[in-house]
Amino acid sequence: MIGLHLQKSSIVPIEHLLREPFIDIVAYPSRSVEIARDRVKEIESIGVKGIVLEGKSIINGLPILGKGCTSIVVKAVLDKNSSVNSVRNGSSDDDNNNNNSSSSRSLEDVCNEMVVALKMMRTDSGRISMEHEARMLAIANGVGIGPRLIAYSRNLLAIELIDGMHMIEFVREFGGSSGGNAKDIVAGNHSYYTNTGNCNNYTYVKSMLKDILEQCFLLDSIGLDHGELGRMDRHVIIGSKACIIDFESSSMSRRVTNVTSAANYLLFGKGRALADMLGLCRDKSRIVDALRMYRLDMCKDKFNELLTSLGLKFYKESSACR
Repeated sequence: MIGLHLQKSSIVPIEHLLREPFIDIVAYPSRSVEIARDRVKEIESIGVKGIVLEGKSIINGLPILGKGCTSIVVKAVLDKNSSVNSVRNGSSDDDNNNNNSSSSRSLEDVCNEMVVALKMMRTDSGRISMEHEARMLAIANGVGIGPRLIAYSRNLLAIELIDGMHMIEFVREFGGSSGGNAKDIVAGNHSYYTNTGNCNNYTYVKSMLKDILEQCFLLDSIGLDHGELGRMDRHVIIGSKACIIDFESSSMSRRVTNVTSAANYLLFGKGRALADMLGLCRDKSRIVDALRMYRLDMCKDKFNELLTSLGLKFYKESSACR
């Protein structure tokens, strides 16, 4: 069956996506040929040239990047000329597939194309479209938060591909009493963690937690509530820096709780192993007071006091409040 013997890092061209077994991915979990045909047209409309079979999740024996309750994520190849440097809103109404190529290509052969993460709404999802998530991500991108939004349509979201490990994996890797058995974790040419010079497990983990909280403060400052950071197991990716992902539950209309939700996860939730390793919770009463004061007045001074109570330094800037 075509595709089963494809080498690692090979691209499945878009014209193959209506064949078995790839149709199971584009129409997941439905196996409707009609739905798959519409999805392939939509995928092509935002500039996608093919998908890459890589990742830890599996659909019908095929590896993908991720699988959730409302969407799946695959690695994909996007035409740079049609999408780079601008967010593209695709429409599949009048698209036609006229590509007659019939062979797989290696990622090493890609020239005018870019590898992205393609988030596809499941056919059984209760969501109306991906447009809300695209708008929220675009707002977050405005302050340098989240993977870069590249293109989107009703059922699709093409975003920057982030190398790293999910937060829950980061906790397992570094949450031991001395930072665990941390090691360089390499995928392709990208290193998730590099132990060089004075950098060690302690300073690396500390910098990542500081990075997460600083990004949460930026989101609080613009009034965007992520909505899932109290359960950030798979909503944060850690590499050379932290990256907050998955803005489908985000809102600009409800009270923001990004810093307090993230702090509760890191200090008292599943991330507690990291806090214990760093010794962040030695003065719980001071931390709880700092969290309470920040919740009442979400300005930079109060955030700075929270980080100080955790032993995390903060950059010096003006202390204007929201």
